[in-house]
Amino acid sequence: MNSPKFTFYLLAILCLVFNSTTTAQTLEHTTNENLLPNPSFENINEVSRLTHEMQNFEIMADWKPAINSPDVHHPYANEVKYYHIAPGFLKQFGPQKPRSGEGKVGMYIAGGAYKEGITAKLKQTLKKGAFYYFHIYVSLAEGVSNSCTSSIGGYFSARDPKITLTSRLPLHVQSSKMVCDAQGWTKVCGVYRAKGNEQYLSIGYFGEDPRGKSLRSGGEYSDAYYYVDDVLLMEMYNPEGLDAGVVCNMALDFEPIEFLEGEYETYNEIKKGLDKYIQYVKIFKVNTIKIIGHADDAGTPYENEIMSAVRAIRVKNYFVEQGIDEALIEIIAKGDTAPIVTEDSDLDPTSNNRVEIKIE
Repeated sequence: MNSPKFTFYLLAILCLVFNSTTTAQTLEHTTNENLLPNPSFENINEVSRLTHEMQNFEIMADWKPAINSPDVHHPYANEVKYYHIAPGFLKQFGPQKPRSGEGKVGMYIAGGAYKEGITAKLKQTLKKGAFYYFHIYVSLAEGVSNSCTSSIGGYFSARDPKITLTSRLPLHVQSSKMVCDAQGWTKVCGVYRAKGNEQYLSIGYFGEDPRGKSLRSGGEYSDAYYYVDDVLLMEMYNPEGLDAGVVCNMALDFEPIEFLEGEYETYNEIKKGLDKYIQYVKIFKVNTIKIIGHADDAGTPYENEIMSAVRAIRVKNYFVEQGIDEALIEIIAKGDTAPIVTEDSDLDPTSNNRVEIKIE
């Protein structure tokens, strides 16, 4: 069966991504173009005292409860003084670490009186007819969840939504599968075509009957508690003809392209790494692509500078061959002046034979 193309107003797909130790980094372009404030829930409001430990969302900067009392899971929550304390309240949900940084939020996905969610105002109003890439990372809290669901995602609105216990607001992007993983982080991803003038995003579930299943044999769905982290919303440059699965599985964390000592050819393995960057550039509008060549100190400084320049040029040529506008590309040759592996390091010194790609 062929995957759907971007001929619909909205699409949603789910991708499983687990925590791992990696040298990959998010592009500066992605960080700058994200239309959501405080997307990894790191920034907090400094408050000296709150009424109830079970209602701590006032700590979180730029976001607010959409309905009921979602929770802030952040080290700062332990520093606040509460008039009414609830010992062990946050610990009961489970030990899942944030996907990045120190902060995450948590909420129940349920119908009726128990549904929870969060809302933020976008940095820019969405443009009518424009396509936007959207994802959130979620993890089922094993400490309290007896069920899991696919009814979690994002709802866009032009006005600050007034969500009530009886609201029935359809999610514009939601998971396509049950999210039952309580160990890693699952990416819920989709593409939203804006109606125009949307200024708010709400995350959660805002209907009456979430789709889900019990984690206990023979049981019925009751509710499920999810951690949320690393939210991203970016305008797409040219989504026509792109496959939905390809977009949601594309790389958003990148590593430098490593060459063998004395080598500068863009072999197939290197091209596979470059293709991830090229895909990103084709999907999102960028202003500059800086291709920065590096070398180890095996030769003279002059020889090393030439080697780094040749590597950068070969990478540039491949970008241009794949349809990237040459005017966007800037070549920088660093030679052996910016090693990531030094004499005192236990790492392989050949890692200095690399090309870094910075997209702005």
